Amino acid sequence: MKKLLLSLLLLTVFASAQAKEILVVDVKGIISGYTHNYLKEALQKATDEDAALLVRIDTPGGLLDSTRKIVQMFLETKTPVIVFVAPQGARAGSAGTFITLSANYAAMAEGSNIGAAHPVDISGKDIQGEMAQKIENDTVAFIKSIAEKRGRNAEAAVATVTDSVSYTAKEALENGLIDAVANTNPEVVKLAAAKLGFEAGGITTLKPTPMQKTAFFLSDPNILILLLFIGVAAIFLEFKMPGTFVFAGIGIVALVLFMAGINIIPVNTLALLLILAGLGLLVAEVFIPSFGLLTLAAVACMGFGMYLMFSREGNMGIGVSFWLIFGVIGTIAALVILLGRLLMKDHKKQTVTGSEGMVGKVGTISDWADGHGHIFIHGELWKAKSPISFNKNDSAKVKEVSGMILILEEEKND
Repeated sequence: MKKLLLSLLLLTVFASAQAKEILVVDVKGIISGYTHNYLKEALQKATDEDAALLVRIDTPGGLLDSTRKIVQMFLETKTPVIVFVAPQGARAGSAGTFITLSANYAAMAEGSNIGAAHPVDISGKDIQGEMAQKIENDTVAFIKSIAEKRGRNAEAAVATVTDSVSYTAKEALENGLIDAVANTNPEVVKLAAAKLGFEAGGITTLKPTPMQKTAFFLSDPNILILLLFIGVAAIFLEFKMPGTFVFAGIGIVALVLFMAGINIIPVNTLALLLILAGLGLLVAEVFIPSFGLLTLAAVACMGFGMYLMFSREGNMGIGVSFWLIFGVIGTIAALVILLGRLLMKDHKKQTVTGSEGMVGKVGTISDWADGHGHIFIHGELWKAKSPISFNKNDSAKVKEVSGMILILEEEKND
């Protein structure tokens, strides 16, 4: 009896010693080179510690090159990799679909979705012609090979590419794309351990470094668009209100961060030029009366520019929110209209208070000789002339203006 108890105890201790620690990493936003490096470091740590890696993913898509590197890494490693589309309401769109299918064990939270991995051109539309067939065939072969390697439904996987099909968590499970639907890390770990044949140990969440956090922040297309417009607006304000250097500092920092961000997510150069052209047209609208035509052209340029900003070959599912596009355009248009009105008021004010506004004003003669002299009006000294002879301190009325010289007449008292 004692030997039996001792054997059971030893087995328990041995099993505990063999239990795999579960390392958890969160991948949110665009799949980029930084995402690949982040997952590579996490996977290496899991391999070194003989642990399993749980990747919680929520992405609209990303760079095809980075996606291929991540998929290759997951397919080649001997370390158990679990991909969990979470939290509830998350998505594994486009590039995220390939990554999820490449895991040893794939799970999705309720309310999440996966799919829509069809390749598009730089305008965000389906690619046309022979090139379309080549790119689609390559992408189909890529996702089909992943599905076959992991024993998933290749037909359903291919449909996400050829027909842009997107599946709910329940539909993905029914179609054999994933292994389970669950809502928590412990649930997924328990199910994955049972299927992959290992004992699950503790769950540890790995935190990204400050540099990685910054890279993930800058890999958001919406953030990059905001940084671009903040930078341009701040530089413009610095020119309008020079001397403080506050706006210049803000603008330079914003533009530097934008430049760093477009090294993470390649941009469509034509779209960037459209945005800059739109900003130039808005500035022109302030100084050139066009009855709103320049503003309309600017809105069109900026709208298309923002829509196409991240649409280029190799970018999958990356785009700017329509709400942000409308918000930015509306805000800039409102500011331009407000600035235009202020300039018009200032122009009218200058007209009233300048030489054109002197007609009918009464002033005091400062000096006079041979039909010419000077007159004080509202504390300002003006050159004046008149066929009438005046004496110093006489009152005179402005009859008309000739250039910067006032033509005077006698002040008539009613």
